[in-house]
Amino acid sequence: MPTPSTEQRPTPHAIGELCVGGDWACAHGDLAALRHVAQRLAVHAREPVHCELLDLAEACNYDPDHAVELWVRIKDRVLHASDA
Repeated sequence: MPTPSTEQRPTPHAIGELCVGGDWACAHGDLAALRHVAQRLAVHAREPVHCELLDLAEACNYDPDHAVELWVRIKDRVLHASDA
């Protein structure tokens, strides 16, 4: 996973595109893609969203239903944080 020092902070537009990708991944049951989205967003997210995104990425490995539930709860906060 990239670190903040190796990847520039995504723009609000890029964060929005990642969120659309997360929605697409959930709709298509593509948990690998959802994990990738969560990991990319977590790199620049502040607490507590950072840890929640990492939990989501981990849930993609073993509990798809829980991962989708977490995405639904986290996504709006990720989008609002990118507006700040």
